[in-house]
Amino acid sequence: LELRGERLVLRPDRALFWPRANALIIADPHFGKHDAFRAAGVPVPGDSAEPLARLAAALDDTAADRLIVLGDFWHSRDGVTERVATELAAWRSARPGLRVELVRGNHDRAGPPPEGWGEWLTELADPPLLFAHFPEPSEAGYVLAGHLHPGAVLGRERLRLPCFWFGPRVGVLPAFGTFTGAANVPARRGDRVLAVAGGEVVDVSPR
Repeated sequence: LELRGERLVLRPDRALFWPRANALIIADPHFGKHDAFRAAGVPVPGDSAEPLARLAAALDDTAADRLIVLGDFWHSRDGVTERVATELAAWRSARPGLRVELVRGNHDRAGPPPEGWGEWLTELADPPLLFAHFPEPSEAGYVLAGHLHPGAVLGRERLRLPCFWFGPRVGVLPAFGTFTGAANVPARRGDRVLAVAGGEVVDVSPR
């Protein structure tokens, strides 16, 4: 995708790669969500191992030396368990050369980042782009955000797939976490909508 003169690579693992900045960008991993559900007595499968493995593979594949997280790193306070924090700290310590920048999301009231991940940022400007959690236009640049967990509904069977959604001034990334759901996007003609379908990213923009 070409955006404000920048080439962006949309990946089927739900990450976005910005080659000029050698940066991998993800939104809404919601680490600890499985643990939060189990703490509430809901016996769901899964843990943080899968998204961390997927993130590691994306970094290896792109050779990115910079990671930007567009908010909702955590899911809730109940999910910030000692086990999850330890897993995240170990993952981070294994990548000392990786520069990590965390934009704070509304779910990140759950607590500070785990050891080694840095501090919360309100937003991050790297012209011509502005990285934020909430998808709100800004005069400071084209906004890349998360929060909405965008999804595209396809076909007669109403299959809902996570998607990237780019409007005139704001682009929204799909949730990187897989236990997050997806909300329909109110895309208009002229918007770019690209759905994650298995191992592909497919253009499903309004015609």
